Amino acid sequence: MSVIFGIDHLNDYLTAVQLEKLDLAAGTYKTQSNIEFLILQVTDDIIVIEATQLETRSGKYANEASLVKKTHELFDKPLSGFIIEVKAFPFLPSPTSIVTPQWLETKMKEKDVRIKQIAFDTGVDRDSIAGWVAGKRTMSQIVKAMFFFYLME
Repeated sequence: MSVIFGIDHLNDYLTAVQLEKLDLAAGTYKTQSNIEFLILQVTDDIIVIEATQLETRSGKYANEASLVKKTHELFDKPLSGFIIEVKAFPFLPSPTSIVTPQWLETKMKEKDVRIKQIAFDTGVDRDSIAGWVAGKRTMSQIVKAMFFFYLME
């Protein structure tokens, strides 16, 4: 299975060996930077490619210009007869990623909100809320979202 989504659109323009090399190189981007490529459209002289970066373990992310550059580095040489148009989608962290036990404590003090009130308003039991606020329980993305929207201005 190919790392490049829609690579079959290039079957008429590249040999099997070229396709394999291209896919192997794209695999390096996927492994090292969690960047995915999707061939959106191929016409007589233009190829439209979507480059998307997903969340990485390192927390290092490419900006839009860097994603465009990496896409051209990958596709320009094997597809030299084409104009490569890139639609780049850099990774955007969730706004809820700021929610930590320290953030909860600060926001609760700012808004003068107690665990009991959060439990009443949300229907979540007090022990669970106390565990998240104290950092004794791991917060899922849904829990972080609940706190984020509950405690934001």
